[in-house]
Amino acid sequence: GRRAGRRRELRRPFISPTVFAPFSSRQLELHAMRSAGGGASSVLPQSLAEQDALHWRDAKFRHFRDEMDSALAQFVYAQEWADLIRYLQRMQRILTKYAQLPVIPDKIAVAKRLFQCLNSSLPSGVHLTTLQTYELIFSRIGAARLARDLAFYTEGIFTLYRHASYQVKPVLLDLFERHFVTLGAGVVPCLPGLVLALLTAMEDVGSEYHARAVRQLDQLARDAPIGAFMSAVWGCLLRNASVRLQALHYLAMRFPVGAAPAAGDDGGRLSV
Repeated sequence: GRRAGRRRELRRPFISPTVFAPFSSRQLELHAMRSAGGGASSVLPQSLAEQDALHWRDAKFRHFRDEMDSALAQFVYAQEWADLIRYLQRMQRILTKYAQLPVIPDKIAVAKRLFQCLNSSLPSGVHLTTLQTYELIFSRIGAARLARDLAFYTEGIFTLYRHASYQVKPVLLDLFERHFVTLGAGVVPCLPGLVLALLTAMEDVGSEYHARAVRQLDQLARDAPIGAFMSAVWGCLLRNASVRLQALHYLAMRFPVGAAPAAGDDGGRLSV
C-alpha cells in the first residue's frame, strides 16, 4: 500500500493546471510565446490605435504636442505669404526634432493648415514648402497610418496639380509615387482624386510628366482593386471635361481597338 501511494504521488503533475486559473487567455498566450523565446509583438501585433495610445503616454510626445500646438497657433497671425513659409519651416524643424515618434499630434489641425497653404492663389514657394512638410509627415507615419488618415491628408493635394507651377509639378508627382500609388488596396478611398490628378498630368503630351503619370496609372491598375480603379477612370471621363481626352487616350492605350482577349482571359484586367 505504501509503494502504491508513492507511485500515485510521482504521477502527479509538477504544476497543477489550477495555477494558471487567475490568468486570462491572452496572458497565457503571451506566457507561452515568451517561454518559446519570442516577443509578444512578433506574434500578436498591436493595432495602430494601441500603438498610438502608447506613444500618447510618452513624455516626449507631450513635449512634441505642446511645440506643435504653439507652431499651429502662429498661422492665424500670417500677414503675407512669407509668414506662411516661416511657420511651415518651424513645423518641419519640430517634426525633425521628434522624428522617432511615428504619430502626429492634433493631425486634423495640422492637415487643415497644410490644406490652406495649398491655395492656388499662393506662390509656388509656399506650395513647395507645404509639400516638403507633407513628405516629412508621410515618411514618419508610414503607409498603414496614411491609409487610415487619407481623409485628413489628401484634402487639396490632388487638386493642386492643375494650378501647380513647373517647379511644383515634379515634386507633387514624387509625392504621389512614393506615398499614394504604393498603398495597394489602401488607396481606394482617394482613387478618384488621385486618378484625376494623374490624368491632368497626362495633358503635357511628350513631357516627362506625361510618362510618369502613365506609369503611375499603370501601377494603380496592377496593385489597386481593378473595379475601383476603372470606376475612378470612367468617373473622371464622365464628370470632368478637362481630363476627358486624357482618360480616353489612356483607355485606348490599354484597351486597343479590335484587340481580342487571349484564351481564358475574361478581360477583367488592363493590358499594362
